[in-house]
Amino acid sequence: MDGELHRNERLYAMANQIADNLEHGRTEQETVDEVASHIRRFWSRDMKQSLIAALGSGLLNPIAEKAAEMLAEEYKLKAG
Repeated sequence: MDGELHRNERLYAMANQIADNLEHGRTEQETVDEVASHIRRFWSRDMKQSLIAALGSGLLNPIAEKAAEMLAEEYKLKAG
């Protein structure tokens, strides 16, 4: 279990870093879109699911949180 916890903590840190790195010179919505696009393209399904599971936990910065919300909504629509 500790391995999974460590993995998830690293995923959340990566999502926060992606958000931090992409926000310069963009509006908030552009940054959210770019973060979601990056995660959509480069993260595996289980990585995305772990990120979505962190919604509301306070572990994601505001941009990463909004990108995760966007992805959660997309995957909810695909599943439904």
